[in-house]
Amino acid sequence: MKSTRQRLLELLKNRNNQTAAELSRALGVTQADARYHLSKMVNEGLIVVVGQQRAGRRGRPARRYALAEAALKDNFDLLSSALLTITLADLSQEEQKSFLCRVAAALVGETDLQGPLSQRLVRAIEKLNELGYVSRWEAHATAPRLILENCPFAKLLNQHPQLCQLDACMLEILLDERVLQIESRADNPSNDCIYIVGG
Repeated sequence: MKSTRQRLLELLKNRNNQTAAELSRALGVTQADARYHLSKMVNEGLIVVVGQQRAGRRGRPARRYALAEAALKDNFDLLSSALLTITLADLSQEEQKSFLCRVAAALVGETDLQGPLSQRLVRAIEKLNELGYVSRWEAHATAPRLILENCPFAKLLNQHPQLCQLDACMLEILLDERVLQIESRADNPSNDCIYIVGG
């Protein structure tokens, strides 16, 4: 059987922004019991007070509670890092590139390679932004440039700099063109990655 704490956390995941009275009714516990656990979880940083609600003219306002970021945290970055470490450990540079390009193809899915490069660039930017990148392209005299302002895998880059190859593979798949990274996040004060098309 789940503890009151576990039940409170589960309830707040589904019904964020609740008072102790609302939570106690939903769980079938006393308000004092709910407030006791809520107070402890606020001190532990699992729950935050997000506002107050006046029940009537008398008494103090009821606090409204929500899950804190710490309670919503997952370990996907840790899992991803472990999987990459194990998978890439015994692969040569060429095999690592091949593996990352297969992952890129799985992330990109079906692509429309029809039309001129400008149309493919627009579709590539749309797809990258769907995947959590903040990206754009700019026309230049020599070749178009793709700017990736946000990398959804940034937390993993220190341990796995090979993930820049994943980005390059995705761009090449989306554009059906070769790309060349001319600036990385580490090189650029604005933390952007910049690629030229046709490199």
